[in-house]
Amino acid sequence: MRPEHWALIKEVVAFSRRTEEERDDLTHRQAWGRIRKLALTAGAHLDDFLYRSVVLTPEKLEIGLRRSDSVGDDHVVEIEPRFEGTPPNWLDAFDRSTEVRDRYDLVTPEGIVQVLITPKVRTVLQEIRRLPGRRVAGSRAQAFLLNPFATLGADAVDVIEEAQFEQAREDAGLDYERFVPVFERDAEGYPLRVGLLIETAVASGPTSSETHWLDDVALSSFIEALARALKLNHQLVAWHGYDLVVQGDAEQHLLDLTAALEQRRTPPALVSYAQVYDLSGYSARVDSIGIEKPYYSPYIAKKKDDTIWPEDISPVVVYQPKDGGEPVAIPTTPKAIEKLKADVQRAEAEGKTEVETSWLPTPISVEEAKGIVNTFEEVFTDLEAGTPIDPDKVNGGAARGIEPKKQLVLKANIETVQYEEARRDAMLAVPAAPQLPTSIRPDYALLKHQLEGLAWMQHLHGLQSAYQVRGAVLADDMGLGKTFQLLSLMAWLVERDPSIDPMLVVAPVSLLENWADEAGKFFQPGALPILTAYGDSLAALRIPRGQVDQRLQEEGLIKFLRPNWVGDAKIVLTTYETLRDLEFSFAAQKWSLMVCDEAQRIKNPAAMVTRAAKKQNVGFKIACTGTPVENTLADLWCLFDFVQPGLLGALNDFGQRYRKPIEAETEEDEARVAELRKRIAPQILRRLKTEVATDLPPKIIVEECRRLPLSPTQRNLYARAIDSFKKRNDAHYASPFKNHLGLLHYLRLVCTDPRPHGLSVFKPEPVSQYREKAPKLDWLLKQLQAIKVKDEKAIVFCEFREIQRLLQYYIQAEFGLRPDIINGDTKSSAKHADSRQKRIKAFQEAPGFGVLVLSPVAVGFGVNIQAANHVIHYTRTWNPAKEDQATDRAYRINQKKTVYVYYPVVRADDFTTFDVKLDMLLEGKRKLAEDMLNGAGDVTPDAFNLAEVVPESDAVDIDERISLDMVLRMGWQHFECLAGALWAKQGFDCYRTPGTGDNGVDIVALDGSSSGLLIQTKTSGTDGAALGWDAVKEVVAGEAFYRRRHPNIKFEKICITNQFFNRQAQENAALNGVKLVDQRELATLLAECPVTMLEVERMLYADWQKDA
Repeated sequence: MRPEHWALIKEVVAFSRRTEEERDDLTHRQAWGRIRKLALTAGAHLDDFLYRSVVLTPEKLEIGLRRSDSVGDDHVVEIEPRFEGTPPNWLDAFDRSTEVRDRYDLVTPEGIVQVLITPKVRTVLQEIRRLPGRRVAGSRAQAFLLNPFATLGADAVDVIEEAQFEQAREDAGLDYERFVPVFERDAEGYPLRVGLLIETAVASGPTSSETHWLDDVALSSFIEALARALKLNHQLVAWHGYDLVVQGDAEQHLLDLTAALEQRRTPPALVSYAQVYDLSGYSARVDSIGIEKPYYSPYIAKKKDDTIWPEDISPVVVYQPKDGGEPVAIPTTPKAIEKLKADVQRAEAEGKTEVETSWLPTPISVEEAKGIVNTFEEVFTDLEAGTPIDPDKVNGGAARGIEPKKQLVLKANIETVQYEEARRDAMLAVPAAPQLPTSIRPDYALLKHQLEGLAWMQHLHGLQSAYQVRGAVLADDMGLGKTFQLLSLMAWLVERDPSIDPMLVVAPVSLLENWADEAGKFFQPGALPILTAYGDSLAALRIPRGQVDQRLQEEGLIKFLRPNWVGDAKIVLTTYETLRDLEFSFAAQKWSLMVCDEAQRIKNPAAMVTRAAKKQNVGFKIACTGTPVENTLADLWCLFDFVQPGLLGALNDFGQRYRKPIEAETEEDEARVAELRKRIAPQILRRLKTEVATDLPPKIIVEECRRLPLSPTQRNLYARAIDSFKKRNDAHYASPFKNHLGLLHYLRLVCTDPRPHGLSVFKPEPVSQYREKAPKLDWLLKQLQAIKVKDEKAIVFCEFREIQRLLQYYIQAEFGLRPDIINGDTKSSAKHADSRQKRIKAFQEAPGFGVLVLSPVAVGFGVNIQAANHVIHYTRTWNPAKEDQATDRAYRINQKKTVYVYYPVVRADDFTTFDVKLDMLLEGKRKLAEDMLNGAGDVTPDAFNLAEVVPESDAVDIDERISLDMVLRMGWQHFECLAGALWAKQGFDCYRTPGTGDNGVDIVALDGSSSGLLIQTKTSGTDGAALGWDAVKEVVAGEAFYRRRHPNIKFEKICITNQFFNRQAQENAALNGVKLVDQRELATLLAECPVTMLEVERMLYADWQKDA
């Protein structure tokens, strides 16, 4: 017997043996349904009654699911309860009844189907019936889909098969997904990308896994949806077509995603503290990061540069912006402080706590304003009284709380060689011909001397590995095409290695524009990709303050360029100031080549631009300058300390060992000069136009204009000025000349523009009248007439703005031609519509006669004006090299005409005028500079003996001898310089220390060997005053500082006063080895070493820029 037959027989026998309790209609129908089902399975024949009596007694329900229309982000799910053999009209009958019945009689084509509902099935169907339209939505739908047993009651566990429900959910497309947040972060933890790893799950397990990366908008949307689901206790998050399960860790996921979004909304730190402080990213010459200190060396020129040791005080108010940016210094005046004081009083009267000023961008507190007022009232009082300024008092006022900014600290090679790139001496011969880059345009070719220069640079560049050659000084004369040679080297390097590190060019702005122009002119497009990194171009490269690491901001380090800021550029053009201000970003970049054009800008070792240049991480460096020595041999040392550090040793040793050729007094000195020439020869190349530019037309110095006769008006102004100067100490006479420097300045102007002192503003006079009293202008107009006849062009150099306007007016009046003026007010950027380059180009291209008035300071280099062949130096500069630079704007390669150079000089038959004296001094320096190692240097006021530039009759008594009575009336500055003059008379080389921060010493006197004096001065206007031992304390305390500055000098210490010292001062002086000089010894010194007031003033006013 087969199993299905046995099952049927057992069910029939059980029916026949039913008890009395089981003999009811429902039990019978249920039994008949089971027997019918088993009979059909066994293939048994049914009688007509049993065949037509279809009774279904479902013990299991099959749950069907159907997605209805969504409402918002929530699904509506329809539930369809079925069972095995479900008649087609079952759901209609189920829905028509408000209650679940025990039996459903369903009419079908085959007959009546009776559906008998068992108790457990009934319980489940009742739960379904309670749902409106058998539908669930929102959180209830989510709960039902995830766990139908919880929704339909405990009996559902026996009635519903879990696997069937999962399959139904899958068939209806209602399967759910699980999500996990994923993050891609950088080294600093910033979320570069945020996404969701979504796994789709079905009955058999996960079926797919995919990461969806979200932008900030999508991320924000998901965070809102998840937060809403958690708040409403939803078990699913409906988001962008997904049903995401809210699992136990969803709250943590929400926190993580929210934090990531906040980070992304806050710009990431593009420069980190760790990056900046990682010294391995810089040149090995960078020692550390900290506060740059002053350099101590007697061979560093004490000039107004961006050194750390200031020469004087400028009254400024320094404030820190509220955003924490760079401290800002705003110059102020007594009038501004007076107004601020009135504003403070008004604010206090009105009960205000802040004061607004026109010269500060934000209001300041009343207390802070009062502090500024008090500080500067004291400062201005001290200045008027001639009292030394107390820097502690000043810095405790307006600049309180501003810390020095940290920088890269350089191994300076000043006292000892701290950093060396040792060059091997054995060097191969330079090849005769260079390797030319193929990208030079066919219309252009390097000249013979340029080919030789390129071959020389290629040769040295190739010796980096074998001979440790690290750079060169290209010192060609101006106008020989150094830029074309250097660009050719760069193009060759790029062609040889397209992946080469970028190259850096540092130069003044006007020169950088010339670099860009010549790269486009001489080379094929795309051969030299250029990035301009200065001026307005920097804005797109800078990192916003908010993206600088907070720790760096706290240290005041906020100036950085973006990561990979160089991009695909092969040449970066920048200025010396930009290199200094953004030294961290530039120093962190690896450069294959660096060119410093007009490299005299880095001749001062203490200057910040020099330090910034030496901090760069460079394979090969080229210093490009037509004047490698301007003032002292320290200029040359500094250039070589840039290109080949250590080659010339430490600065202090170098300064002691070598002298200029003109200063060499012994055979040993001359031998050392020869030694220096030999040492630098392999790495310096200097050619003059007279030697190599044989195709240039002649340059003719026109001598006739050096003999212009002094006019009667000029002679009269001369005499009046000298007479006024002699009366400057007369209390009843108001002389405009406080000192000889003021007189020299005026005599200089009289020779060019004769007008009474104080009438500095140009007001036009009739041309004939002005020509009669101004021989220079009379000559100029005649000369321009001759130039006009030739249909040629002239450039006129003049540094004074009022005289520039004067020239413009009289030239226009004479010729009907208004010459353009280009000076420091002219925009240098080529992007400006009225830029320097555009105006010069217009002058060059204009046909025929033309005149251009130029400032030798603003346009002394960086421009080419070959259209002009007449160069007129209407006023003279203090340096012949700067004059020659100006001349070479016209006298350079591509000049086709003979160039005429004019130095108009006003002279007198009976005395040497200022003009003649300056011309003599400049020519003497120009002659010396023919030897590169001598340099030229500026003509300084001490080169002028006032008695030499006035008529002999006026020279009487012009130079007063200092008497003790005059000393008793001297201010502290004059007295300091008197001390210097006194010991200079005794053979010492004396210099005056700064007015502030002098470390207790006013005068340093050196005897030229190994001895020296440290002199501290004290003055008092009280006759017979006995001064204490403050001077002794100061000079003793300052000795260590000056021993460091002059390491091989043995100093004696002296204190000098115009009064007397008390017993305590004398005792402490004896204990500390200090010599005291009081009024008695001073009188003896004045008798033995006569000093004049002009000698004192020559030390006091050693710089033309001093207050005259």
